Amino acid sequence: MGRKVRHQRSNDPAVIEQLRHKRAIAGIERKEFFDGGGDLKQWRPPRQVAVNKRKRANKNACRGRVKC
Repeated sequence: MGRKVRHQRSNDPAVIEQLRHKRAIAGIERKEFFDGGGDLKQWRPPRQVAVNKRKRANKNACRGRVKC
């Protein structure tokens, strides 16, 4: 299990107000997207799977060259 990352919360009123506006804008954009016929699969960004390089190298070393 990965370690938890603590987010620092600002007590600065200007920062709090900026975040509030950004969240409101994001909510409006999301609502417009779904009202326009978009679905959840289109809304989410595509997944980028990171390859475990050490595992891949060990597997290739064990298999040897693949003959076509």
